[in-house]
Amino acid sequence: MLNRFLYRLYFLAPKKIGNAILKYITKKEGGQMYSHTLRAIYNQLWEIKIGYGSYGGCFSVKNIPPGVTFGNYCSIAPEIRIFRANHPKDSFTSHPLLYNPSAGYVNSDQLIRPKLNVGHDVWIGEWAIILPRVKQIGNGAMIGAGAVVTKDVPPYTIVAGNPAKVIGKRFNDETIARLEATRWWDMDKKTLMENISKIERQING
Repeated sequence: MLNRFLYRLYFLAPKKIGNAILKYITKKEGGQMYSHTLRAIYNQLWEIKIGYGSYGGCFSVKNIPPGVTFGNYCSIAPEIRIFRANHPKDSFTSHPLLYNPSAGYVNSDQLIRPKLNVGHDVWIGEWAIILPRVKQIGNGAMIGAGAVVTKDVPPYTIVAGNPAKVIGKRFNDETIARLEATRWWDMDKKTLMENISKIERQING
């Protein structure tokens, strides 16, 4: 449950105190995986939506740009990189002068920055790079360490390499259908723990 007092206090506090408040919130609410207040702050301040149970690099505002959504129970390595725009290739120059207002020529950002939706139960390995063309990473997908992902990743697909290529599927189509039907990722920690055996039976048929 959102702690409204700490949520408001964070936005009123100076940066140094704000960082201490973030740490306190994280500890008080059961860590990164389960803190509702921490998620609300990231969504409000940085436009990063992080699902329940997800942890790791999804909380890095240095590496995760605005407009990225992570589903529930994702495992994200600390040093992944997600890019939402490329330098323009059709103009006479790729220099920021033509697209970045801080360079002094244009008044607003001229680049198209598509949103990225990362599904539930996605694992992204260390130093993986997700490029702007990618708009969807499906439920249960796995992205190997160091992969450079240039296109959407289907559900329950394992990709690796540069550029990332499909190296396999986690389950066959029938198992995936049963797994999706459980919607286990909608459960909170307590409910999930109580139902793990039942879910496994449902998936195995």
